[in-house]
Amino acid sequence: MNDKNCFQKDVFKCSEGDYYYHRNRNKLEEALKSSENDPVLRSISHLGLQPQSILEIGCSNGWRLHVLGRQSHAQCFGIDPSEQAVREGMEIFKGLSLQQATADEIPYPDQKFDLVIIGFCLYLCDRKDLFKIASEVDRVLMNRGKLIILDFYPPFPYRNTYTHCPGMFSFKMNYGNLFLWNPAYVMIYQDVFTDPPENIHIADERMSVIVMNKDTDGAYPDSPFQKT
Repeated sequence: MNDKNCFQKDVFKCSEGDYYYHRNRNKLEEALKSSENDPVLRSISHLGLQPQSILEIGCSNGWRLHVLGRQSHAQCFGIDPSEQAVREGMEIFKGLSLQQATADEIPYPDQKFDLVIIGFCLYLCDRKDLFKIASEVDRVLMNRGKLIILDFYPPFPYRNTYTHCPGMFSFKMNYGNLFLWNPAYVMIYQDVFTDPPENIHIADERMSVIVMNKDTDGAYPDSPFQKT
């Protein structure tokens, strides 16, 4: 990707999304078989969440949504840049609604979901889109809904070369900060881990699941300094 006017989003929608899906298809099958070990699903179980309408951003073929749909009988929607992952997911997992799309343009109406999952994809998003992505996620998430982010969890922001496509990068940072600056978002759960677990001392491999509660009503309480 040598063209400076070509964004990572475009590369993933045109080709790399499908290549990524092909490279990881076996891992997805294993993840489905051992879904009790999935950190996102564990966080939902730990908190006792019972969502009714779920969106997963970066859903691949929808395997995680399939598990959640069976567990909670929720309506399950997903978006992913890979056209093949979406197509195969719709064929394999009946009842899911999947679309080829990216997080900066979520094709759903305002406040449709009481749970939004951002599933290990922000590290590959264009930096210019981060504010728009946060705005779009906030737009589709109901008040008092839950937001879950699965991504890398480094000690500070930096980038690595994306080895599968020249000119692209993996951007590592604490993506919870895209929302936690806003008092409407409060972190209620976090799990920091590596795969395998014994690599927890390697900062570059650390990942995290962060769960946040959105509460716009309670974000700005009355001033304790106001004179009566």
